[in-house]
Amino acid sequence: MSKIAPTVILPYETYRVVHEEVEGLGAILGKEKEAKEWLAGFDEKIEGLRAKVKGVVEEGETFSIFGAFGKTFYLYGDGIYRGGLAIYKELQLTPPATIQKELIDANVTYKEVSLEVLNDYAGDYIFFDESNGAEMDKKDKVWTSIEAVKQDRVFYLDAKRFWPFDPIAVLAQAEEVTEMIVSQKEKENTK
Repeated sequence: MSKIAPTVILPYETYRVVHEEVEGLGAILGKEKEAKEWLAGFDEKIEGLRAKVKGVVEEGETFSIFGAFGKTFYLYGDGIYRGGLAIYKELQLTPPATIQKELIDANVTYKEVSLEVLNDYAGDYIFFDESNGAEMDKKDKVWTSIEAVKQDRVFYLDAKRFWPFDPIAVLAQAEEVTEMIVSQKEKENTK
């Protein structure tokens, strides 16, 4: 490739924060000014989304990101997987203490778990990704015993929208998550 054009190799997870990625790519491309301008617009949009979310989320409410991939279950932290950047880093939604401690504080982006322990990591609201042919048995006793499931507080994520982790995707995810939460809260308030 370097014989055709200048080549830069970025190993997977080189950038785990939008600002680092945009600033890093801006420096590589000699477009620092454009990167700074883009980030200013990004920050303004994110601040608006945070305000919308804070306007409807009650103090202490928590949010989990779960995933089923094939026959395996996962928890996700604030890294590049399944909207973690948008949900935890950008929108600053609060994870349950177990996810905070075992993933975010430990700098672990995901963790494989059994179905039986999902309740130990469940927040008041759950973002759930089903991928690679996985499909949660929505009638399973373990699943239906989770309070967020009982309260119909599960948001099913579209893999095409929530697998990417580039800055533009993260902004789109933050917008979609905000809309999910606002709509859910409106629904709950009309009951």
